[in-house]
Amino acid sequence: MTENQIQAGSSVESQCKKCKTVTDHHVVVMSGEKIAKVECKVCNARHAYVSPTAEPKVKKPATPRPKKAALASTKQALALAEQWEKLVTPCAKPLTYSMERTFQIGDVIDHPTFGLGYVQKLMKPCTAEIQFKDAIRNMRCGTFK
Repeated sequence: MTENQIQAGSSVESQCKKCKTVTDHHVVVMSGEKIAKVECKVCNARHAYVSPTAEPKVKKPATPRPKKAALASTKQALALAEQWEKLVTPCAKPLTYSMERTFQIGDVIDHPTFGLGYVQKLMKPCTAEIQFKDAIRNMRCGTFK
């Protein structure tokens, strides 16, 4: 065995991850000819071997990725808005929304909060499914036959 040969138990200098400085370490694990793990003689922390001359790694900030559900909902919202545009545009005079008013399928209404909407379906009891630009909502309405 030569003097320069490093083996488990040998003393080497390494950057300690806990001490955040270059200190003496004992070699704990060897992977072939390379040092895999070391133990600090100062704080007794075990960690992967880091060469004392190695440059510290700078982490790049993670780039946020759009979620798949968000992409799907965006596509759905665009499709809904296009459909709404086709249904509402031909109407010259929309009906004013009131919870007591009776509507029919195909009516275009003007709601004070949600804006223009298209009556898609009438449901019992006294509920109409209305498509607005941003969403489809179930709204209360007067009785229907």
